[in-house]
Amino acid sequence: MKVFLGLLVAVFLLLAGKLVQLQVIEGKGYRHKAEEAMRKVKILPVMRGQITDRKGRILAIDEPCFNLCLHYRLLTEDPAWERARIRQIAREKRINRDVATVLFHRRADRTWQVAREVAAEAGVDLDESIRAVVQRVQAVRRIVNRDRAEDITIAEEEQCHPVITGLDEMTAIRLRTDADELVGLSIEPSHRRWYPFGADACHVIGYTGRVWPGERDRFNLKEADAPWLERMRTNYLPGDTIGKVGVEKMCESYLRGHRGYRRFRLSGETLEEEPTAQGGDVHLTLDIVLQKKIAAMLEAKGFTGAAVVLGIGTPQAPTNEVLAMVSVPTYDLNEYRSQYPDLVRDEVRLPLMHRAIIQRYQPGSTAKPMAAVAALAEGVITTATTINCRGYMYNPHSFRCWIYKRFGIGHGPLAVTEALEHSCNIFFYTIGQRLGSRRLCDWFSLFGLADKPGTGLPSERAGTVPTEQWLRARSNRGFRPGDARFMAVGQGLLTATPMHLANAIATIARDGVFLTPTVALEGGPKQIRRDLPVIPSHMRAVKEGMYRVVNSRQGTAWKYFHGPGTTPIPGVEICGKTGTATTAPQRIDSNKNGRIDKGDRIVRSGDTAWFVGFAPHNNPRIALAVTVEYVTTGGGGSNAGPIGREIVRLCQEMGYLR
Repeated sequence: MKVFLGLLVAVFLLLAGKLVQLQVIEGKGYRHKAEEAMRKVKILPVMRGQITDRKGRILAIDEPCFNLCLHYRLLTEDPAWERARIRQIAREKRINRDVATVLFHRRADRTWQVAREVAAEAGVDLDESIRAVVQRVQAVRRIVNRDRAEDITIAEEEQCHPVITGLDEMTAIRLRTDADELVGLSIEPSHRRWYPFGADACHVIGYTGRVWPGERDRFNLKEADAPWLERMRTNYLPGDTIGKVGVEKMCESYLRGHRGYRRFRLSGETLEEEPTAQGGDVHLTLDIVLQKKIAAMLEAKGFTGAAVVLGIGTPQAPTNEVLAMVSVPTYDLNEYRSQYPDLVRDEVRLPLMHRAIIQRYQPGSTAKPMAAVAALAEGVITTATTINCRGYMYNPHSFRCWIYKRFGIGHGPLAVTEALEHSCNIFFYTIGQRLGSRRLCDWFSLFGLADKPGTGLPSERAGTVPTEQWLRARSNRGFRPGDARFMAVGQGLLTATPMHLANAIATIARDGVFLTPTVALEGGPKQIRRDLPVIPSHMRAVKEGMYRVVNSRQGTAWKYFHGPGTTPIPGVEICGKTGTATTAPQRIDSNKNGRIDKGDRIVRSGDTAWFVGFAPHNNPRIALAVTVEYVTTGGGGSNAGPIGREIVRLCQEMGYLR
């Protein structure tokens, strides 16, 4: 009896000690775990910010729509969930288990049939969408359970998830009327990205799409970087949306916002809530009406090409805001996904290319104002220096002037202002030879041609301004004697985008103040400024030459601005420069070897036509560049000049020349 009582006391003492440990010593921790097990966290969705133009017109917005959602347990074919639904059907219909099972499977089959029909109508890959939902929920589960001792069920596993998004109201009503014949399917209100102006400024605005695994790896916070709730709010999950191109991508961190969350008991009582931080709005410097009208002008003539208009600002407050950045052909952002196969197959017109900042062209004679500034600043000529043009430099067979090719004569002796007025090749061949390639390329770099334009748009490209090292790396040769002569007239190795040339002309209009262009007031890069080492008298001589191009009867653009059949712009004097650059034929990969080579079929041939300029003459407010691809008749003056003239007229009507 004593031994038995001793054992009994020992057992009671052991139990009492364990109770003290559980309730007193470790009670707080166990109570916290018990409470946590009775709580759930629901992640709250976020709406993306708007994109507007300079006048407040909405260019991109999340608009109301409906999503077709399927229950996670249906997607994963969970047997326990199926049994629960069968029991529910049996109770509601007052039928036995076997009949309820047949009815459940009939409803499930009908649900999948409806989902696939709607997916086909919407152009959605349903299997891929389901895969993204499952990956998303599993990712959330990993984040939530990583910091816990036990593996708990998360709220997302008991919810319906969107597999087909952006449905209109009529489709939603039709599906809801069939709800009694379906299982695990719901139609939920949501929002989708909508672009009210469709194709206008499509290359600038860009579009969104589902985040890729590589993007999640690059942008997401890691486990060591932040607590799980913060990661849930900020990280991209499978199926999330991200900006893919244009402003949507450039300003992604500003537009996106952060998800909120709600912590609640299983009974539904809310314990804690962090509201969603909606995405911020991005205001562009573009005027969408100006953009639309310029694109219509190019498209009406059947051209492919680009046009850029920059707001120069004032001498006291230079701005360099992008008023228009047009690339044609365009495409409708709202129809992009359905039209994508056709857009990609168009290898001739290349509608997806943002020509204003991606396509590099030889600038032709539009490079001459920059070459003139370089020659004056380096002292190889003065404003009074004359160079005699006899139509060619050495012999009638090479380095000829355009006037000799056409009329068999030369321009005679010209100073820099007259050389720009007449676009004399011999004058610029000569100053290119005197400058040499290194100094000339240094000046093209000061004008920004060697760098990306600086808008911050993800697809922008630098121009081609060669250096000796660049040449040796590519062809084991340095500069050749003729390189500088060709580059001084905008041919040879020199290339630039329309944005580069518009900005170079804006720099001349501001008397040598270089600024990178601004397209977004939020989320874009910091503007860069540099003052070119030039003196006012040199800039006046160059600007006077550009004035004569348009306003002197001997100017290469006079007849396209003041000649018969034209309507001059009252009260506005335009300074400009035309250019025509010999261009290699456009080929497509007709032999399907994965590259473009001489064996491929030529689809377009011709020259690149340019007009660049600024206005008004004595008080510049805008600078512009227009390029037209593969012109077969006429040159820069006849093809791009009239468009440049009408752009200035539009800017006057819209108040940008005041």
